Amino acid sequence: MARHSAFEDSSAQDVQHATVESRAVLKVVMRAHLARGALGRAKHAADLLAAHDGQANGLALLIDMVLAMGDAQLARRALAENAAQILPDEDALIRARIAQAQGDLEAARAILVTAIEAMPDLAILRRALAEVMVATGTAADVRAVLAHLGTAQGATAPRAATLASGASVAD
Repeated sequence: MARHSAFEDSSAQDVQHATVESRAVLKVVMRAHLARGALGRAKHAADLLAAHDGQANGLALLIDMVLAMGDAQLARRALAENAAQILPDEDALIRARIAQAQGDLEAARAILVTAIEAMPDLAILRRALAEVMVATGTAADVRAVLAHLGTAQGATAPRAATLASGASVAD
């Protein structure tokens, strides 16, 4: 018979009235499961923590912790195993965060540009792209890129993508 901790058997409702200490304990439990390679149990602890915070899914919390631990491969695995549970914008944000954590700012930028073209009304994607552009030293082009990305005008989208890549484009 398998042993289960109280956190594994808890429901989201049990956690709604948890204290700050409970949040800290959930984070410790999540980290301990990750250290043991128990990704499913770590995801469960992340889901409980997310429920405590009023979020639907703990995958972003799990990915953040995995990246803080410096394990991008595990972050990619966690995303792959839980991809069916998240929306396309969340997927793009997480994939961009993983790329950024690995120092691949070009990939992060490409992921976000593609996502913005597909979902132009989501401000969170635009904010993430602005952060990546600032990190790459192309902050001066942020306004121009964000103004043109996701527009129906065929001529502006390639220009925005070029600006987002850090190349300069003559007006």
